Amino acid sequence: MILTVIGIAIIGTVGFWLLGGVFLRVGGAIFAFVGAVSLISLGDPAALFMVVLGLAMWLAGHWHFALRHHAYKSPLARRIFLQVLPPRYDPTRGWGTPVVSEEPPRDLGDRREY
Repeated sequence: MILTVIGIAIIGTVGFWLLGGVFLRVGGAIFAFVGAVSLISLGDPAALFMVVLGLAMWLAGHWHFALRHHAYKSPLARRIFLQVLPPRYDPTRGWGTPVVSEEPPRDLGDRREY
């Protein structure tokens, strides 16, 4: 029984890592759109919560994508994250710096073919 629970947890974690950003972005956009339509057509104040929740899900999906790919998916999300969040919460921080090895370059004239 415990191995089944561990297996399901591993599959869920890997599935979220691979597809979580897509589901959060698409689901958040749908929530925000449906909430906005409901707010405009019905005037229901609870729809405002749905719009805010949808936008938060959309931003969480972009943050997940940036964490996974070290680049932002949209310029709007990049601007929001870089202006609002402190720099330590930026998932792309430090990925643009070049890595320099301390090893001197090898002489290419002394190359042997094996």
